[in-house]
Amino acid sequence: MDTISEGWLQFLFVAVPVLSLVGAWMGLRTAGRLAERRQHDINKKKVDELE
Repeated sequence: MDTISEGWLQFLFVAVPVLSLVGAWMGLRTAGRLAERRQHDINKKKVDELE
């Protein structure tokens, strides 16, 4: 069985962590937007109830 080439190892050692960071960043950005929207909806309900 042939061993994996050095170029592929370097690619994997760079690509996997970078893609992981990008995925985590996108997830946190989405979670922040959802939290903002949820807070906005809660505040809107409170204002509507007061009227």
